[in-house]
Amino acid sequence: MNGNHMLRLGTLVGFGLFTLAGCGGPDAALTEPELSSVEQGINVATNGSFETHAIGSVNSVILNAGSTALPGWTITSAIKVMKSPYKAAQDGVQSIDLNGYDWGSLYQDVPTVVGAYYSITFYASVSPACATVRREATISYGPKTSAFSTTSGAWSQPRMYGFTATSTTTRIEFTSTSTFTNCGLAIDNFKVSGP
Repeated sequence: MNGNHMLRLGTLVGFGLFTLAGCGGPDAALTEPELSSVEQGINVATNGSFETHAIGSVNSVILNAGSTALPGWTITSAIKVMKSPYKAAQDGVQSIDLNGYDWGSLYQDVPTVVGAYYSITFYASVSPACATVRREATISYGPKTSAFSTTSGAWSQPRMYGFTATSTTTRIEFTSTSTFTNCGLAIDNFKVSGP
């Protein structure tokens, strides 16, 4: 044994000044963390589950363009706020039907860092009034637009999109493309995660 250094059972003793112990002891296995357990960044979205401000006391309430009832969101064409139990929300008690009277839209400007990568996640399902009819919408994020649709009333798996920011603010907009109907795609639990 060297008087200055000793390596034994995952512990390093150096010059008698400090001790560093390995996590889990000498027989612990070194493994890679699962992706689902790794912190994915900071959520820069505001009110992504539409819970800030309880909207009405009935099954659903239509919010017209210009309404300020949903902090963080700008409504550009009428949408509907649905409440549990009429439509069980994916997160909390409120979700959005993108069709108010007809196709609707809303957006949020999120703070971004130029050159940084951001991931968008949200859940989509069909509004209860639509039963199992296919409903469609688009999501615009930065210079990109993607279409999505479903015939299911269940929230199932999250929708995921990604972008690299080109400015200090990025607009993310949901627009229904299901026209001539007052029931459309429902969205909830919207997140934008970045560095």
